[in-house]
Amino acid sequence: MRYTALFLFFFFSLLLPAKDNSYHYFIDLNNIKNDKLRVNLIPPAINASEVLFRMPAMVPGTYAVYNFGRFVSNVMIYWVSGDSSIAEQVDVNTWKIPNLPDVQKISYWVEDTWDSEKRDAFVFEPAGTNIQNDSCFVINTHGFFGYFENYKHNPFHLEFAKPKRFYGSTALVADKNTASSEQYTVSDYMRLVDSPIMFCVPDTVTLNIGGAKILVSVYSSKNRNYATTIGSNIQTLLSAQKDYLGGTLPISKYAFIIYLFSDGQSDLSGAYGALEHSYSSFYYVPEMDTKQLAQNIRDFASHEFFHIITPLSIHSEEIGDFDYNNPKMSQHLWLYEGVTEYFAGHMQVKQGLISLNDYLGVIHAKIEGREEFNDTLPFTEMSLGCLHQYKDQYDNVYQKGPLIGLCIDIKLRSLSNGKYGIQDLINDLAKTYGKNRSFKDSELFDEIIKLSYPEIGDFLRTYISGNKPLPLAELLNLVGITYNEIAIEHGLSPLGGIMFLYDNASGHFYIGEDSYKGINAFGKTIGFNIGDEILKFNRKRLNIFSFEKILENYFEKAKEGDNLRLTVLRKDDAGKKHKVKLKTKLSETDYEIKNVLKLNKNADTQQLMLRKNWLNTN
Repeated sequence: MRYTALFLFFFFSLLLPAKDNSYHYFIDLNNIKNDKLRVNLIPPAINASEVLFRMPAMVPGTYAVYNFGRFVSNVMIYWVSGDSSIAEQVDVNTWKIPNLPDVQKISYWVEDTWDSEKRDAFVFEPAGTNIQNDSCFVINTHGFFGYFENYKHNPFHLEFAKPKRFYGSTALVADKNTASSEQYTVSDYMRLVDSPIMFCVPDTVTLNIGGAKILVSVYSSKNRNYATTIGSNIQTLLSAQKDYLGGTLPISKYAFIIYLFSDGQSDLSGAYGALEHSYSSFYYVPEMDTKQLAQNIRDFASHEFFHIITPLSIHSEEIGDFDYNNPKMSQHLWLYEGVTEYFAGHMQVKQGLISLNDYLGVIHAKIEGREEFNDTLPFTEMSLGCLHQYKDQYDNVYQKGPLIGLCIDIKLRSLSNGKYGIQDLINDLAKTYGKNRSFKDSELFDEIIKLSYPEIGDFLRTYISGNKPLPLAELLNLVGITYNEIAIEHGLSPLGGIMFLYDNASGHFYIGEDSYKGINAFGKTIGFNIGDEILKFNRKRLNIFSFEKILENYFEKAKEGDNLRLTVLRKDDAGKKHKVKLKTKLSETDYEIKNVLKLNKNADTQQLMLRKNWLNTN
């Protein structure tokens, strides 16, 4: 038996690639055991007596520590001698590998995150992994492939054996692609983590826009075909983004990788969304009406696609050489996420995809969203502490962050008499730095001042690294838009002043804690209590997709004297929920509304000129 085992190992070793400078990884997608996949690694030729093999604790774009080593088990070392041993685990993400030159192969099993039993700290699905036998594999590479400490700049070679008819959707270009396997090579671990792959029977379309090939790949849990419809919607969006970016796209290939889940499917996070990468973005979105789905994807894509600028062409040293196990945060989330979110809305109005009134609605939503957070916390300080100390403030990057971008844009337009805006500034920063050159966190403000105006330095220090509220009224007035934090209106009291929050667990909207703070008494007239869950609005059931439209349609046609009926779930003193029916009649009255944005009908020539240069519209 000993002789046979040695002979079989010798025969197997002949099939393995010779060691070189690259990591050689292999996964057989046909071989699933207990909802796990086995990963085999031929390590690079590294002359080290001992190395640490690591799975990442965190990856760029997530701003959360996930500890992907939690999903790895049975790390085995196979020696050149034919023996094997279990690797010593140092911590949740790290294993000690001794005498690396004598190691023939390392293997381990990976459990997917989407339906993992490890529910203590869920992984947001766009950053996670999925193993579905005979249907779909979501290979977010950071969840399957590790690296040796101090050797993440070596090349990585990946080989997948795959089921028949399956295709790997990714921004990577395959070295080899056959009916049964696919192979890829990337320059280093950063590029590997930046490259998700989804294997399934393809529903894809390829677009050619601005000199770039755009792949749209969709997996539907209900086996429906969506790629053509979504692709058409994305083509309109990207054509506008191409013009917004100057006529070309700064990439040769990009992939929209989209997974559509159905009702009842395991959903640990209770949310849906997308994760950006330099050359692709991964979407985890529920199945819905085709038209609604296409618009939903477009809304996400408008933000995610702009990440081809930040952080691909503009990033700090903390991002450029990311530490996956002891991550250090940059203080400039206002740039990475805030300006990106600003571009997502600004591009749509400037390129004529939405109206000026629609865009005022976008600004209004950001102002309202900002109020849930600490407005005096310096944004740079929040960015540095977003993983721990200020974790509850992180989502403000998508609310106040784009408002920072808006203020900088208008300020620059004012200083340059309309000729220079934040698009120009970002282009100049991209030329100054670029994909392979990072900026120092502490020097970015000085570089922005050098490229633009000294007054911008005062703004950055006062409102981004300082604790002063943004001067929205002052700056919006420069472009002929009036902004009032509180205004008195007369008419049918709307529900807009009442804080409706969404609960993922119940699938219901409910009345938030500070619903009556600084607003009219309409909610009290209806009979709302804090915590009421809204089931029906005028006999129509509400969900996360229909809520806004149902309310909007009602108040567009409503008149004085109309009945308004709602059904809510309300807790009694014992904590038990009961259905309660509420009813009131609409009446015209004076009422307060918050955060009112209006076009100034008496705007002067200078204001109209700046608005035209800012939004390409009057």
